[in-house]
Order: sequence, then structure tokens, then C-alpha cells
Amino acid sequence: MNKVRVILFGLGAIGSRIATFALQKEGLEVVGAVEIAKDKVGKDLGEVLKMDKSVGVTVTDDPDTLFSTVKADVIIHSTVSYLKLAYPQIIKCVSAGVNVVSTCEELSYPYFKFPKLSDEIDKLAKEHGVTVLGTGINPGYLMDTLPITLTGPCLDVKSVKVTRMMYSGNRRSSYQKKIGTGLTTEAFNQMIKDGEMTGHVGLIESACMIAEALGWKLDDVVELPPEPVISEKETKTTYTTVQPGHVAGLRSVAHGIKGGKTVITLEFVSHTNVEKPYDAVAIDGTPSIHERIEGGVNGDIGTIAMIINSIPKVLNARPGLYTMKDLPLPAAAVKDLRTYIKAS
Repeated sequence: MNKVRVILFGLGAIGSRIATFALQKEGLEVVGAVEIAKDKVGKDLGEVLKMDKSVGVTVTDDPDTLFSTVKADVIIHSTVSYLKLAYPQIIKCVSAGVNVVSTCEELSYPYFKFPKLSDEIDKLAKEHGVTVLGTGINPGYLMDTLPITLTGPCLDVKSVKVTRMMYSGNRRSSYQKKIGTGLTTEAFNQMIKDGEMTGHVGLIESACMIAEALGWKLDDVVELPPEPVISEKETKTTYTTVQPGHVAGLRSVAHGIKGGKTVITLEFVSHTNVEKPYDAVAIDGTPSIHERIEGGVNGDIGTIAMIINSIPKVLNARPGLYTMKDLPLPAAAVKDLRTYIKAS
């Protein structure tokens, strides 16, 4: 069969890294790229990615013209975290009759916050015969798909707790800025209050996905305001120097409540003073299961992998809007991507 033809929609920090890997992935062919940043529009994708060669794909800010002139099998969408902002872009992709794999965090499980938008995307996807999926490392895997899978050997589940403990000092500067690195406590709290900084996005989506997979009807899902983690020492990062008493990062927590009890706890911690990163799942059930990934999973690499590895799952699925719990188990597509696609 022919290579899987891909259009890249969004060439920001993560989108560019996905693009770089997509150009190298056997069985994939990048046939288009969309980006609104003026310093990237009109340039060859290779130049935008700071490669030492041209790749023959010119970056455009006109998706409508691109979609009408270039045939693609899937669009890798990587622009924003919030579905209300991503929705018009997703609709353009779907209306063009192209499958979508997106990094939009709120698209990973949009039914709780945005039932109407979810229904509209699902209906339009079915009308155009395409599939839409929101995924990534988190949400999309570590704090939802992985714990869901780990409940498989359980006869009963009383509660699920997931903790992601991340060292942030070597992450890209945009991420460190997103979690408040180097701010004063006052500035951190004010930016959270004003909505200028939101911290991690996706805890509610992960909690709802876990609940639906277990058949739990939650009374409520509560996400607490992000808390600053204060540094007790001077810490240098790839982005800045954190002074003692200033913000090293943040802690975000969400709870799923059922029958007046907390049955799901998701804890996301990321700061510059984490000495032993890890990802952990604790299931209280029959039997109880405790899983811990020492060192944690690299967020950027994990996101790239989840996007690329999900492409065959999406192409093999029936049309509609899906979450990770709806598709076959995630697995690394280590061979030519065409190997994993069913013959139509």
C-alpha cells in the first residue's frame, strides 16, 4: 500500500518535534503543514525545523486551500490545549474528510465539559467517514489509559490514585514558564487568579475517562487550584535561575467523588527540585495493585510516540469521535507504519 499521507497542523514546540519524527518515520509521508506564526509561513518545513535540507513542503497559514488541493489520510493536530479554541480547527479537518489525531488535552475526553461540541464532532466525523482522537502522554496514557489497563486483573476496585512526579528543570522553556518556574508566590497566585497561567490541563478529562471505563457514575469531579511549590534553595534550570523562596513549579490535584467518597485521585507535581521522578498508580481493590515507573516517562518523547503510534489505531477504527479507552491497547509501532494498518 501507499505511504500514510500526513498533514501537520501546528508547528509549535511539540508540533515541531512531532514533525521532525514524522519525517523520519518509515511508512509516513508528510504532504502539508499549517502554522499561523508569520516567521514560519512560506518557508520550507525543513528550514522551519532547522534541518540541513529542504523537504519539499511549504508551510501555509491557509488550511482551507491546502485541504482542497492536497489529499491526506490523517492530520496531526497540535495547536492548543483548550477545545473551544481547537474546535474550529478540528471541524475544518473533519469537513475536509481527513482523520485527526490531536494533542488537544481537552479533546482526550471532551464529553464531561463539552457534551454539545463532542456530539457535533462525532456526528460530523461519521458524516464524512473519518475518525477523531485526542491523545498524548498525559492526558492520553499515564494518568488514564495506563491505570484503566492496570485494573484488568481486579475483581473489584474501590479507588484509584495516580501520581506523576516530574523534574521540570530540563524541560523546554515554554513548559517551565507554564508551571510558574521562578515566579514569586504572589505573582504565581495572581496569574492563576487572572487565568494567565493554568498549569496542567487534563486532570478532569483523565478522571472522567477512568470513571467511565469502570462504569462509575461520579457525583462530582473537583479540580483544586494549582498550588505553588516553593524552592528552599537556588536552582538553575535550562530556562532560568530559581531563587530560594520563589516558585519551583506546581502541584495540581483532581478528585472523582462517588457516593460521598473520593474514588479517584490524580496528583500532578512538577518542579525543579524533584530528585527522584516517578509515575505511580495505586489501585485499592481485589487484588490491590501498585505500579511505579522509576524515573518517570519523558513527557515530550512520550507525547510524540503516542501521537504517531495512534495513527494506525485511528485509521483502523470506524468513523466517529473516540477516546483512548475506546481503541485497541496502545503499542509501539516500531516497524513501517503501514504494517499496522488493516487492509480495507
